[in-house]
Amino acid sequence: MPAGVGESVCVASQGTVERPEGRLVAWAAWGEPAGRPLLQLHGTPGSRLGCSPDRGLYQRLNAQLVTFDRPGYGRSSVQRDRTILSVAEDAVAVADALGWDRFSVLGVSGGGPHALAIAVHAPERISALGIAVGATPAELVDPEELIAINREARRRALEEGRASLEEFLAEPAAQAASDPGAVLDSVMADAPPVDREMLKRPDVRAMLVASLREGFANGPLGWFDDSWALSNTWGFELGQVVSPVHMWYGELDRNVSLSAVQAMASQLDVASLEIIPGAGHLGWLTHEERVLRTLLDQTDAAS
Repeated sequence: MPAGVGESVCVASQGTVERPEGRLVAWAAWGEPAGRPLLQLHGTPGSRLGCSPDRGLYQRLNAQLVTFDRPGYGRSSVQRDRTILSVAEDAVAVADALGWDRFSVLGVSGGGPHALAIAVHAPERISALGIAVGATPAELVDPEELIAINREARRRALEEGRASLEEFLAEPAAQAASDPGAVLDSVMADAPPVDREMLKRPDVRAMLVASLREGFANGPLGWFDDSWALSNTWGFELGQVVSPVHMWYGELDRNVSLSAVQAMASQLDVASLEIIPGAGHLGWLTHEERVLRTLLDQTDAAS
């Protein structure tokens, strides 16, 4: 078990996949080794340790859930020119290494666009596709609907460029490496009260702190490059996502723009769109078992 993985995180197995030019992608597997396969893409910032705070969930669902570090996060090599579509290629490489043919995909927060990219890159591999509180194209966003850090990061990326964005993120990135709990509280200070209450739950907080600490083990470049990729053109049109998408968002979420969610949904083949009453950005976790079951049951139907 690598450094940075504490007792609050219980990983069934871990490994790396070698990509072109010797670049490594680190992954972690949770739950039943022969269970129903689900690939989950972590938020921004985050790491492969962004798993369920409910330790028994994957066993109850007979699921093998796999996560992986996007470039620069955790134990994955830095790739400064990475794109959302290149991460989709990494995702398929991880699935290949695990011997998966078809599998469900769930993108969480900043992982949402990357989940959509997998459906563009390899739609034949996806048995079910879901997004939980996923990011939207920057051009659709109403910045007044966002918490301060996301609003300013978007402005800098769109108006001032990459160097300005990285300058803005440098201070919270340094804090995340040394005290991830404090940076969580800081960046979510103007989030809805329901999200600040979720951050006080010991199980949720332990998972998020472990994920952040591991995410910055390689330095800040994973977050810098992730944020830049998400703030720019994704490299594909939403209409190219041919897989039906299940979508879950919190009614009170201010980490994403709900007007942008509706605009994005109008360009996707939406299997379902649920706005969870009274929930914020973290509220989907209280419905996590139902979310995962929705996707995994489709895996059964597709097999």
